[in-house]
Amino acid sequence: MIEKTIQERGQDKLINYNELLKAELQGVYGDFLKKVNKINEWYEIYEGNQEWETNNNLDYEPTKKITNLIKKLIDTRARFMFGREPFFDVRPIIKDKKGETIHQDQAQEKEDLLYKILAENKFHSKLLKARKDCSIGGKVAIKLWGHKDVGLKIIFSPAQEFFPQYNLDDVDQLEKVVFLYALNNESLPENQRIKKQVWEMQGNKCLLNESTHDGRGKTVSIEYQDHNTKLDFIPVVIIQNGGLTGETEGISDVASLWDNQDNYNKLTSDDIDALKFQMFGQDVVTDADEESLKNIKVAPGAMIDLQTDIAQANEGRQAKMERLESGFSYKDKFEDTVDRLKNDMYDTLDVPNVNLEQLKGIMQSGKSMKALYWGLMAVCDEDWTEWGPALEQMVNHIFKMVDVYNLYGARAIAKYETTLNIERYYPIQEDEDSQKRVDMEEVIAEVRSRRSYMNKWGEYEDIESELEQIQLEKQMLQDSYTKDLNNDLDDETDID
Repeated sequence: MIEKTIQERGQDKLINYNELLKAELQGVYGDFLKKVNKINEWYEIYEGNQEWETNNNLDYEPTKKITNLIKKLIDTRARFMFGREPFFDVRPIIKDKKGETIHQDQAQEKEDLLYKILAENKFHSKLLKARKDCSIGGKVAIKLWGHKDVGLKIIFSPAQEFFPQYNLDDVDQLEKVVFLYALNNESLPENQRIKKQVWEMQGNKCLLNESTHDGRGKTVSIEYQDHNTKLDFIPVVIIQNGGLTGETEGISDVASLWDNQDNYNKLTSDDIDALKFQMFGQDVVTDADEESLKNIKVAPGAMIDLQTDIAQANEGRQAKMERLESGFSYKDKFEDTVDRLKNDMYDTLDVPNVNLEQLKGIMQSGKSMKALYWGLMAVCDEDWTEWGPALEQMVNHIFKMVDVYNLYGARAIAKYETTLNIERYYPIQEDEDSQKRVDMEEVIAEVRSRRSYMNKWGEYEDIESELEQIQLEKQMLQDSYTKDLNNDLDDETDID
């Protein structure tokens, strides 16, 4: 499907979302078009469309300076949380007998299959972008699509492309979800093409309906009708940004930041205009002859022939030329106001406002740097209570779909009994060093394999070759030790 960009989707004012959805989401009330347009506005603000109205009846064109702090803050928080890809650690449930590695090898095989699927789908790149989408739109969806010929696809959808329906008694139970994708960029409704994809649970079966419509909701074609996916779950995981118990929409960080961002832009723009008109002094000439004023040239080292006006000279006055400098006394108040607005925005997302001035005196140790990021780490831990279970559910769905459709011919691998632990890392060196020490202790204690450690921390072109080389060197050392021992025994025999 040829999907349009977020900016293009924001122009789809004529697509009748309400007509396309009201027949699907029975019992779910609301103006869907209004919701989608509001989300599109948040995306436009994030991209830098932060204009405001100014007075047109002025002798000058007011400055409009946009400093997009919203984008900076959302991107910084996303990078801190998912700048490094989480590690999906698959381990066996059943422990191996001493001297055996059967279950450990099976778990490693299953982990390798998972990473193959994640790599094919460029999962890390999509995950980082999805975190930004979740902050902007308030929620994001992970959709899985499996086909024996093409394998498994992981698709992230922003908030304006899907519309979920939950069980009335349990908001964690997804009963139905509708996806809408714009396939072209036509302006006339009859030429627009929108793909509607509906996943729905009927008993213990997941059914798929897919059709194409024009901009007025009229059906153009039907691709799937009550298609039995052979799944006992909807292959969609929805992640929300914040919210309270029972909420299903999530909260947009753009909406939380916008008031401060708007005021910040206006104040800094007004400051630039104030500088233009007040920072330069003005020349003031009194009692001067009109002709001499015309001949005055303002240039470095220029001589001025300042003649006194005759009428003023008769009254005993002398022509004078002075420079009137601006008082310009609002500087401190301005800086205090914009700094307060900026800090409020940083505090809203718990992102530390780090600059060289603030870092003076605290860059002595990793612990002090860690303390600076405690707030951001705490809010990312809170976010992980939503993202962690969602990613675990995604992985479970992946293995179930590999089993049901026998994707990659790996049905037997998907059935291995294993556990999953997802480990994440913050970009603070002290945390990484500590994690490495713990993992190495597990390798030494033989509760983690060398391959798992290398997958997690190493950047190896061929892990198999590295493992073979390690085994070869280990064998060489053993052979050398045995040879030296035999030589010592032979020497003792000769002495005897």
